[in-house]
Parts: sequence; C-alpha cells; structure tokens
Amino acid sequence: MGAVYSNDIQKEHVSHGLQVFKGDTGKAVELLGDMVCNPSLNSAELELLKDEVSKEHEADHTRYEETLLSNAHYNSFRDHMMGQPTKGDRDLTSTIGVDHLREFHAANYYGDNMVVVATGDVNHDEVVEQVNQYFAGVPKTTTARVTGTDKPIYAPSILFLRDDEMVNANVGVFYDAPSAGHEDFYSFVLLKHMFGTYRIDQNAEHLNDTHK
Repeated sequence: MGAVYSNDIQKEHVSHGLQVFKGDTGKAVELLGDMVCNPSLNSAELELLKDEVSKEHEADHTRYEETLLSNAHYNSFRDHMMGQPTKGDRDLTSTIGVDHLREFHAANYYGDNMVVVATGDVNHDEVVEQVNQYFAGVPKTTTARVTGTDKPIYAPSILFLRDDEMVNANVGVFYDAPSAGHEDFYSFVLLKHMFGTYRIDQNAEHLNDTHK
C-alpha cells in the first residue's frame, strides 16, 4: 500500500494513524479497525517491548526535555495519574503482563471514548460506512473498571534537579491549562504553537529560536 503508520502517546490520549493514497482509504480504516477490535496480545512480544522500554528508562538522563516534562508533571500532579510518566513506572514495568493489557484495552477502547478522523480528499459517507463496518466490534460503553477519572489538582511548586554532567541548564515554567476534553483545548494548542522555546548553544553568544 505504501502506507505510513504513526502513533502518539500523550498524558490524556493515544492516537493511531495511517497515511495512504486516496484509493486505499477503505484498507486504512479496515487495518485500524482490526487493530482496535482484535489486538494481538502476545506474551513473548510483550517481554521484548518491556526490554525496549527498560532501555529507554536507562537513557532517560540523556533526554533533557523529556526528563524536564516528566518531572514537571510529577511535581504538579504527583498524587494523580497525570503526574506519572507516559512510559510507566520503571519499578513496575517488569511486572506488567498480558492480562494487564487486556484490562487496559477493555477499560479504554470503547465507542464513547474514541474518535475516528479522516482528512484529505475522502468521501465522508464512504468513510462513515467503512467505520461502521470495521469498528463494529467496539462496544459503545464499557463495564470494565476505569481508573484515573478523578480530576487532578494542580499544585504550583518549585523543583530543582542537579546533574553536574549536563551541558546546559534546563528550565521549565508550567501553568494550569485546558485538558483534552475542554472546549478551549484546541484553541490553546494553536496558541501554544505560536510561541517558541529558547535555548543557548554551548560556546554561542546568542539565543536560538527553536520553534516546535
């Protein structure tokens, strides 16, 4: 197909996407529907993925921005799931089993908790028909136990971490913002991307604007 798969894991949502040619829209919807409705949860593959995540944890100290964001969330929401790292707790990763994945899937992948989006030169009615066909196995609601539904309480505070091997100082200023379900969320995201972050290069005498 020549398709390009992408995924994004954030604090409040997970997304899976396929970029395809116009004639392959139906195949893309079918693949995504099969991914959601019939996930292949294999114990051996899970162990390999846990090894990968463990290696990422080992290299966390080299990812300054990621480390900064993780600690900022922990400092602001440390008693809530919002304050936990997206890669999971390093001490608990090794204890995760396939049954935990099944429980997570049942608790989060249901109709009222999902949105299917198609962009580009597509036929709306055809996409709706395809979604109804290939996502038919997704229940509208869930009877599984859903955790983390309590509202996180933002606690303004200051946190200092010292690493004498760091080349530059990394500083983050954070504030309470609209959540993914808030009516102002996308307006806020647009506003956020209108501004840049700044860094000072080592041995440089000027600021470099590093727009994301």
